[in-house]
Amino acid sequence: MVGLTQEQKDEIIRNKYNQQAHFSRRHKRKESKIYTLRSFNNCIKYILVNKYGKPHGNVLDLGCGKGGDMAKWESIGTESYVGIDLSDQSIKEAISRYRKSRYQFHAIFATGDAFNVPIPKLLENFKEEVNLEFDTVSMQFCLHYAFDSEETIRHLLENISRSLKVGGMFIGTIPSSDFINWKLKKLPPGEKKWGNSIYSVEFHKDPPRDGKFPDPFGNMYTYYLVDAVDNVPEFVVPFEKLRSLCESYNLELRYKKNFFELFNKEIPTYFKKFPIPLIESLRKPDGTYGVSGEDRDACSFYLAFAFEKTGY
Repeated sequence: MVGLTQEQKDEIIRNKYNQQAHFSRRHKRKESKIYTLRSFNNCIKYILVNKYGKPHGNVLDLGCGKGGDMAKWESIGTESYVGIDLSDQSIKEAISRYRKSRYQFHAIFATGDAFNVPIPKLLENFKEEVNLEFDTVSMQFCLHYAFDSEETIRHLLENISRSLKVGGMFIGTIPSSDFINWKLKKLPPGEKKWGNSIYSVEFHKDPPRDGKFPDPFGNMYTYYLVDAVDNVPEFVVPFEKLRSLCESYNLELRYKKNFFELFNKEIPTYFKKFPIPLIESLRKPDGTYGVSGEDRDACSFYLAFAFEKTGY
């Protein structure tokens, strides 16, 4: 997306996720090839919410999509929830889900670009209803879009920091730059793509064979996930760069683990807190829980993080 205006970039991403929302309505979840993978990802998010979400707190969910994480916030007694997404179709479905599910928390939904527009402006129609100091800001599987430029990620982090109370947590899930670097080192000469029947990652410019990008911003690849994401442009997030940028906005790293480290370490603590159908969907033939085979490689692409706001 190099050379495009911010509006053009937003339109590409918005259209992709509007199409995804339409696709998901036509396919039953359990029939999907990625049913187990989605269940695993949901377990990861349940753990993050339970570990770092504040009981009876207020939440800002950036890139909330169709509101799929609302049940997780309900599980810790969240009092108020604000969901913002670039996709108008996803927001419509999130509102519908909220009304049908009868969650106990108060909720507000808005369509808009939290990467470039101040949160108070996005929520100006709701200023009588919402407290703009949040206990938790959550970004699940979407922060990587902000690494198209330093300007974009700085705007986003400023938005996040200004939205959090001191002591509040910024939690999320992103592609692992360590995993990407490892995969790039293994690619044959001239190859720009890896994956399996479930997912694929493809760079359109020759990536560095040592996995080290000279510029931390704008390193684009396209990501495909069967039944979910159709070759959407994404950007590498060098984690140490993210950490140092967060520090400049008074966000201190408190937690970072790839999905399998997190699952193996935290599952004994949180196992009984998960919905039973979610746990059963991860039961393997040998009686253990988790993912294997192609699902495992696809899940290895991600890590989870938590930052704490330490000052103004």
